[in-house]
Amino acid sequence: MPIGELAALGTASCWAVTSLAFAEASRRVGALRVNLLRLPMAFVLLSLVVAGRTAPFHDLNGPRLGFLAASAVIGLVAGDLAFFGALRRLGPRLTSLLMSLAPIFAAMAGIAMLSELPGTWAVAGIVLTLGGVAWVVLEQRQGQTSGRQSPLGLVLGLVGAACQGFGLALAKLGMDGEVTPLVATWVRIGVATFAMWAAALAVGATRGLGLAAALRSAGSFITTGAVFGPFVGVWLSLTAARFTAVGVAATIMATTPILLIPLVMITERYRPTMRALLGTLVAVLGVALLFSR
Repeated sequence: MPIGELAALGTASCWAVTSLAFAEASRRVGALRVNLLRLPMAFVLLSLVVAGRTAPFHDLNGPRLGFLAASAVIGLVAGDLAFFGALRRLGPRLTSLLMSLAPIFAAMAGIAMLSELPGTWAVAGIVLTLGGVAWVVLEQRQGQTSGRQSPLGLVLGLVGAACQGFGLALAKLGMDGEVTPLVATWVRIGVATFAMWAAALAVGATRGLGLAAALRSAGSFITTGAVFGPFVGVWLSLTAARFTAVGVAATIMATTPILLIPLVMITERYRPTMRALLGTLVAVLGVALLFSR
């Protein structure tokens, strides 16, 4: 059974749900409040699960902890900050397109750091999947703007994609085939929570935030996003990275825009165009290649 590929598909499904939940939460209370609340929520949930395991940290040593901490800072903190910076400057369409380059950076990191050389079928699957995703993402819906061409936004989008790809490879190095994805996720989310809050406190961004009021206004959406995102989603993403090549895992995870289509059909009564359907078909063929390679 292709455990890694199935976990990656599960990750993409989780991120489809969490993107809708966090979008609504951010609309109600702002992205900063959502970011400062979602990570502690996920860390508490992960701590409860870890507490029920026997000797969960047995295989966690100094070097592995260092790689996992680095992956958290690069992939979850720097990557998210770059993503939101690009989102403000470019809009969601161009930012999503740039973030779909993360699998390419993951594959590069896999070659350089893990000696994971993709075979012919894997390369074909990656190209087809990313091509289908890009074709769907580039479609401009009625009423959408094309996005601003901000040079800084483009740089931030590329940095976000690179951080996500290299962060996944660093996490796999940290697991080293011994540390469980659950414990690795607990470490990454714990480090990311500390780093995010430390940065917010250092710049005075926490004054007057009204987090209690934010929870009353958008608590259900933030909780849903935290469960499907940094809790289950990141846990599944590390499961995928452990059991398959990081380039393959990141490519399947990048199908989130495809998996969003049926959710948006339900929540926004969106009717997919022929272009969206064709792009979905191409992406599905690419994922099928990655499963069957």
